[in-house]
Amino acid sequence: MGRQYRLISLVTVLFLLISSSVMAGWGDTLKSAGSQAADAGATAAGLPYTPSEAMAGIKDVLSLGTDYAVTSLAKPGGFSSNPTSTFSLPSGLSGFSDASGLLSSLNTAAEKSVPGTGSVFLDAINKLSVGDASTLLNGGEDAITRFFEHSSRDAIKSLIKPIVSSSVESAGVGQYLSALSMMQQTSGVTGAGFDPIDFVADRTMDGMFTFMAMKEKDIRATGGIGTSELIQKLF
Repeated sequence: MGRQYRLISLVTVLFLLISSSVMAGWGDTLKSAGSQAADAGATAAGLPYTPSEAMAGIKDVLSLGTDYAVTSLAKPGGFSSNPTSTFSLPSGLSGFSDASGLLSSLNTAAEKSVPGTGSVFLDAINKLSVGDASTLLNGGEDAITRFFEHSSRDAIKSLIKPIVSSSVESAGVGQYLSALSMMQQTSGVTGAGFDPIDFVADRTMDGMFTFMAMKEKDIRATGGIGTSELIQKLF
């Protein structure tokens, strides 16, 4: 009886697994069919582009923006030497005796974090879903970038923290933290101490989104000259 029960249970599990796989496959098929129908409808209506083209174009714009941001920021002075990406220490650390050294090491950590962060951005772009792509295409000068930031920033931050942690260590930020902690205790600062990983993660993403927005603005202003045929078609 026990053996028979185990066989029935095994058959049941296999049936459920196969059923789930089939249903997932049907879901993908229905989704694809719906996309094809929407594209066919847009073409029949004489619209300038299809929903699939709109979505692909949005991802292309974001990918170009990511490449531009990485190229601009992942170099010595990528943050500190550029007015659009430079950052300063929190006001509470302005009295730190070696504030300039700490800031320099944090800038270096941000620069080192950019390539890995760029890879995380590209993966998030590939998975991005937009309800009405045409709304973003017809939006403001950086509507696509701001939508991506709003929808993906928190998830990206959690993913890049290991990258930032490694960069913070290699940039030598740790040599300043003991002295900084002592200064904070001496001055009676309360609350959570300065978290360099959280700080650099935010500043790195700020820089990335800033340069992505700049690239999007340029694409819109020039009609996508120098980019793909698809982007030129959309803008």
